[in-house]
Amino acid sequence: MPGTFTPGKSELFWCDQCNLPLLSHECSACKSPGRKIELSPPGDIRLCSKRGKEILSGIFVEIYGCSDLLEERIILLNKIAGQDRRDQVILDGRHIATLWFDVPAQSFRLDLESWGAALLASRAKKGQVICDEKGLKGHIKGKWLAEQAIISGPDQLAEGDNLVLKMGKFSGVGVARKKKDGIISIRIKDVTKSAFVLSEKQPTIQDAVSANIDHLKALERAALSEMKSYLSRNRLPVNVSFSGGKDSLACLCLAEKLTSRPEIIFINTGLEFPETVEYVRETARARRLRLKEIDADSSFFQQVNIFGPPAKDYRWCCKTNKLGPMTDFLKKSYPKGCVTIEGRRIYESFNRSSIKSVERNPYVPGQTTLAPIRNWRALEVMLYIYWKGIEPNPLYQEDMERIGCWLCPAALQSEFHALKATHPMLYQSWTAWLYSWARQNSLDRRYIDWGFWRWKRHPPKIRELAKEKNIDLSLGAAGRDKVELNVVRGRSPCGLEYSIEARLSVPQNHPFASVVAALPILGETTYAEELGAAVVKADKGRVSVFANGQIMIIAGKEAAEELLQSVCRMVLRVQMCTGCKICEKNCPRGAITVSDTIAVDGNKCDRCQKCAKGCIAEERAGRIMAHAAQTAKSSSIRSREGSVREFKDDNRL
Repeated sequence: MPGTFTPGKSELFWCDQCNLPLLSHECSACKSPGRKIELSPPGDIRLCSKRGKEILSGIFVEIYGCSDLLEERIILLNKIAGQDRRDQVILDGRHIATLWFDVPAQSFRLDLESWGAALLASRAKKGQVICDEKGLKGHIKGKWLAEQAIISGPDQLAEGDNLVLKMGKFSGVGVARKKKDGIISIRIKDVTKSAFVLSEKQPTIQDAVSANIDHLKALERAALSEMKSYLSRNRLPVNVSFSGGKDSLACLCLAEKLTSRPEIIFINTGLEFPETVEYVRETARARRLRLKEIDADSSFFQQVNIFGPPAKDYRWCCKTNKLGPMTDFLKKSYPKGCVTIEGRRIYESFNRSSIKSVERNPYVPGQTTLAPIRNWRALEVMLYIYWKGIEPNPLYQEDMERIGCWLCPAALQSEFHALKATHPMLYQSWTAWLYSWARQNSLDRRYIDWGFWRWKRHPPKIRELAKEKNIDLSLGAAGRDKVELNVVRGRSPCGLEYSIEARLSVPQNHPFASVVAALPILGETTYAEELGAAVVKADKGRVSVFANGQIMIIAGKEAAEELLQSVCRMVLRVQMCTGCKICEKNCPRGAITVSDTIAVDGNKCDRCQKCAKGCIAEERAGRIMAHAAQTAKSSSIRSREGSVREFKDDNRL
């Protein structure tokens, strides 16, 4: 996972008078000052869902024999860094525990905090250790609990068990750990003398809205002012990108304050949850909005056989299933451009932590985006929605932190685990493909079960887990996307020029004629179909490309190396083309068209390379060739024939 980042505020306030969370220092209901609560960054505090409460309740009953402390109360969760899901649990303004998902066990676990122990000291029916306070002297935090100090406790302990320690006037948390001699004992994690008695007040979400109404109104005023300031200086049509999630819903509410019936755009990728599709359509019907539903005509399960599963660091699906269809729609519907209001927030990820209020979409010509809620936290978004009297997507009550494509690699493994119960058919269809892909690449079954497929480059915590459990993270070369490049460099045998002779093996998704049709990007092209050969006259050299994968280049040394990169990337780009037509829309001269793959009109093309911007096939081709070049630099084989290099694309890019 990415490192911890702090994009904004990492604090919350609590009104002890009303027993409610506050987004600012004063309660709007009783005007009392709030008690400050420091949060671990990034501080994107959110409401615990109905399913989340059920998970917590089940764990508390299993470990401590009670769960009444959670009933009818507002519970907040604060996401913190971890191997997978990891949330601080805040109840009545106190951090009582940390809920986390155990990836190997595929189940939730709970780490108790001192406030939780203080709360459970008088409630726990099991999981409690009664201690003789006379045997506890001096500073005991972090020390082992001596056996003679234990009056009573569980008959058996398992490593990792979190126990409530009751020590006279003190309460604390003990964790069962294995000592060097292999015996499991209790180490004292923390102790407190403070008592924790739950408030008699059990407020509702609407009470929380009332306690924060001044703050919510201020948020709305600031967002509307910012939007009006830009739109007053702009004559382009305005729309709202509506995904069915909470953030885009908040933006829709803001847009409705500016115009009576804003046009909303929904990209139906074919991978949306059925509930989301229905929610978007029903929201549009109920609010009498103009809905433009873009059917992405998803070919995901065809493309995935070429590219392999998408990953957090390799989201090719976003371009084929979202960017391409969106670009096509906007070009037809808004030929002069448009302004799109989007619900992106800085708290969502490190990559989004620098979002600006107004940005030009680098992948969609003519589209300007506004991000009016970029500084809002999840709790602010939800309370704003409830203030407006709207029920958010029902999937949020299923403990989903984000609403997107049901197989998105950006989802947590805990969410994929939940998918097995909530949407079994979807879960089975995806895992069936993943298991087949894993077999082709000689991967351990746990690579799929534990969600390792969600990265190309695995983060340190995942690498540590794989090493601990003896799981090989390297992929085999048996997949359909095998690429092999062999290169010989040196002086041309028929002259004084430098030459390169290469053999490029790639997936044959398109005939050689399709490769030839794209080569005019590199220079003037002549094609001898009967020979299965094409010759490209570039500005700095000549390239011969053959149907069997052979490539011959004659040029100066630096120019020859550049041409090798260019022609290999062009071949890969043709064979890996997704048909998204982003390149077609990027070309200012109309020189490129896409049917099954790309084709270039040499009379129109000025070789500006703008067509490559945003192209997922070009991105991958670049990775492959960059890796090949790096491999070549490490070799020391030199002779008249040059240097022989071999590179195999085994999905470790």
